[in-house]
Amino acid sequence: MDSAPAVATAPASVRRAAPVGLRLTLLVGLTLVGLSLMAAAAAPVLAPYDPQAADLHARLTPPAWLAPGSRYLLGTDAIGRDILTRIIYGARISLTVGLVSVALSSFAGTALGLTAGYYGGWWDEAMMRFADLQLSFPFILFALIMIAVLGPGLSRIILVLVVTQWAAYARLVRSETLSVKETEYIQAARALGIRDGRVIWRHVLPNALGAVMVLATLSIANNILLEAALTFLGLGVDPAVPSWGGMLADSRNYIQTAWWDSTFPGLAIMLTVMGFNLVGDWLRDKLSPDLR
Repeated sequence: MDSAPAVATAPASVRRAAPVGLRLTLLVGLTLVGLSLMAAAAAPVLAPYDPQAADLHARLTPPAWLAPGSRYLLGTDAIGRDILTRIIYGARISLTVGLVSVALSSFAGTALGLTAGYYGGWWDEAMMRFADLQLSFPFILFALIMIAVLGPGLSRIILVLVVTQWAAYARLVRSETLSVKETEYIQAARALGIRDGRVIWRHVLPNALGAVMVLATLSIANNILLEAALTFLGLGVDPAVPSWGGMLADSRNYIQTAWWDSTFPGLAIMLTVMGFNLVGDWLRDKLSPDLR
């Protein structure tokens, strides 16, 4: 008698390594994100100096471990401002842009995607064609036009990011809605006369939230990079406001003579973006086990 075919299974060590890797990813990601959030929330307490205070006698002072007797742990910039202090305060700008823009764009995109996917018809067609148009427009060109008309500033950057990113959430949620609305339990709820609003809120939206959470977490990291890039180009916040992109812009003429002026703001951006990306990867693996 033929024996039953053997089922291939991964070695026990591999199965144990996967959860450990996921936990490590989450731990590192949350640590980096937590440090950034703590710096932004407690900036007046953590920062050793005033972020606007300049001391021309201490301009371009190296970090304390390279300059014995220096009072500045990470050195100073071209006009003598403490780099550590400005990095701590700069976290407020980056996280505000990242969190607020993602919150607004995900809310708008989710609402439009739910209604377009659930009701279909001309509304679905109009929303998707408008989303296609939005996604095909170059981001930098759109940002240049918007900021040229409205002027630079924190609220303008957030508006640009919201207007350019709602379409990604709308298309994602629409696809999730289309796959859910024809299921038997949704059809049964509609046959029982339950109102569309309640069906969408209680049954359709929860099925789309996982994908939205993953996209939102990864978008926070992307928006932090975009804010830094726009500010570096002079299209972001006021130059007097401490921001990581502004610090990079101010230090570009001193890269060869004062490496610390650009290195530490760049590291702040890199580590914060890495933290949100790691959390987003963990969410993706947790909410979509088939992608592991």
